[in-house]
This record gives sequence, structure tokens and C-alpha cells, in this order.
Amino acid sequence: MLRNRLLFSQNDKNKSQARTAISRKPRSAHNISLRRKPKAKAKAATILPALFVAFTCVVAAGSALSAMAANNESEQTHADTKENVETHFTVIAHRGASGYLPEHTLEAATLAFSLGPDFIEQDVVITKDDIPVVLHDIHLETVTNVEDVFPARHRDDGRYYARDFTLEELRQLRVHERANSDGKQVFKDRYRGTHANFKVATLNEHFELISELNRQFETSVGVYPEVKSPAFHIKEGVDASKIVVDTLNAYGFGGESGNSFLQCFDFNEVKRIRETLGYKGKVVMLIGENDWGESDTDYNWLRTQEGMKQVALYADGIGSWLGHLLDNKAKAQGEIEAAAWIAYAHENNLTIHPYTFRHDLLPAGMSSEQVLEVLDKVVGADGVFTDHLVPVLRWREKLN
Repeated sequence: MLRNRLLFSQNDKNKSQARTAISRKPRSAHNISLRRKPKAKAKAATILPALFVAFTCVVAAGSALSAMAANNESEQTHADTKENVETHFTVIAHRGASGYLPEHTLEAATLAFSLGPDFIEQDVVITKDDIPVVLHDIHLETVTNVEDVFPARHRDDGRYYARDFTLEELRQLRVHERANSDGKQVFKDRYRGTHANFKVATLNEHFELISELNRQFETSVGVYPEVKSPAFHIKEGVDASKIVVDTLNAYGFGGESGNSFLQCFDFNEVKRIRETLGYKGKVVMLIGENDWGESDTDYNWLRTQEGMKQVALYADGIGSWLGHLLDNKAKAQGEIEAAAWIAYAHENNLTIHPYTFRHDLLPAGMSSEQVLEVLDKVVGADGVFTDHLVPVLRWREKLN
């Protein structure tokens, strides 16, 4: 998912013909499907103390909101049979347990597994020798000491690209907490150790780890890989999406019954994953801001009624930035209301998994529970990506 961003601030004939193999099932503990929840709104004064102030002052405060979803009993029709099922708020470990250990390391994935999320996320980039590795960026300098080990291996833009290094070379690097361009930690209170030798790991290693832990503990934690910068990789001569799909299938995570979601910020690539690669598993269209440079997708258009209809031809769900979830005009009138596009997503039976809940970037004056509760009731999201599993899992446990 994306680098740190301020939250709630400015701080594809029809679907059954396009993908008849994709079935939608009632949501249960570890098998996510889609539900429709009416858009709700409430006077700020009746929801939470200082809610409106918190939402409208996020930029000035430099804070960030996150995570939402739903957890109550609902009736849904499936295969012409009506049955009662417990709705399930899906918890996704964002880059592993990245709030506690350096992101995307095997250690962070192991800690995340031990805490009991539904899915663990893996961002995937491809090495010089065409091996998928788990890194949030196509660049290395923000999370490794590449500039110390290979000082002359940057491109003309001054950045170090994973695609320019073999796996053997990447193994020589030490992974550290995400840093800004000035070398300071993005999240200053997170892991501060300097001696642990965290390493870049392959996608195969991550999938094997989760598969083996699932086997031994008789659990079913799923995987949630993202194809990073697919257009960049195509220009580099490698099909990143095919590599990820092949790896999902190799470890039993792919396909209609696979316990996974495959995500991407590039709408053309989402279409290609369905039409060219013929992938039948669950796919999520990630939505950001146009100026983030994630792809040439027009995210503003995606968040229209027609845009959501087109997304629903290819994707099972939406992974939206939290800053897109609330209606700014409603806030100006003293109300907290979901943005209009949320209703379009629900109308098209799209799962909504927003990103990213961070316990260390909450809006001023609000607790984790308040943020989760408000966003659940107003937005009706189906789950959340989170750096901090503990507060989200505790909140979900109370609901159950």
C-alpha cells in the first residue's frame, strides 16, 4: 500500500458474462465476500465528542484516520437459500506487523501471523534475475542500507531500484524501518533497534512461511499480494502480474477457492489479470490520488457511478485510501456522511477494504475504538488494512 499519507484530509457485456466463475458467498470468519450496507449519516454531535472537529482539523494536526468495517448479524441469499451468517470484519496485516517490526520482513510476517489476522499483505517487485521479492517500493533506499553497500548502483534519478539487483545482491542488504529522504524514521516511535539483521525475502518464502504455519496450527490465514508498478515492470521486460499469479497458484492460494486477494493500483492491469492471464481468484482495485503517480489510472473517474460499474466487471473489491471515504460537503454542514461513491461500490457488491489504520496516526482527540466504530457505522466497510493489529483485533473481539 502507499507511503504514509494523511487521512480524511487533503494533509467491464455484464459481470456474469465477464467472470461467470467468480461466486459471491456469505461472509464468514475466513471467507470474505460482499455485502451491501446502506449509506448512513449522523449528526456529528450525536456520534462522538469532537468528531467533526477531529475530521476537519486533520491537516493542521498532521494526523491520520483509518480502518472501518462491519460486524453484525445479517441475512443474505446464496444459491437460492437464505441463511443467517455472522458478518465478519476482515483484518489485513499491512506489510505484516509493520507497526511493530520493519515492514515486509519474514519476522514481521511471523509476528502478524501470531496475532491472528485474516490476511497478511505482500507488496511484490521483481529482481534483476526475475525473482519476486516482497518490498513496498520498486526503490530500495527508504527501507534498506543499499546506499552503503552499493553506493554507485543508483540510476540517474539518484534512486536505487530493486530491478537492478539480483536476489543474491539484495541478500547483502539490511532492512530497516521506513525512512524519509533525510534518513529519519517515518514513524519515530516504531522499531528502533540497530543490530537485528532483517533481510529482503522472496514471495515464495513468505507464502511458504504462511502455508507451513497454517498447516501446523490448523489455521487459515490468507495472503493479499499487490503487484507493484506493473507498467514499470513491463517496460523492464518482465510480467510481474504473471509471476505473482503463478506463485499464488503454486502455493494453493490462487483461483476461485484460494484464500487470497490480488490487488493492484493499475486498472488496465486489473483488466489484463482477468482477460489475458485468465485469473479466477478474488481481485481488488486499489484507489489512490491521481497525483501519487501509482499508475495512469484516473482514480477520480473510478469513484463515479459509471467507474464503479466498470470496476465491478473485473474486480471483487475496492481498496480505497481512507481520505476518500467521507463527504466533505456534508462535513461542512456539520454532518458525517459517506462519500457518494461508497453507495456506488455497495450497489455493485464490491467489498471495501480501506487502507491504512495506524494507531500512531489517529485524528486528534479520537481513540482507535472511536475511529473504528464511526467508520463502521458511517461507511460500512468490510475490513481494513492495518499496521497495528492489536487494537483492531481487540475492537473486533468486543463486537463478537
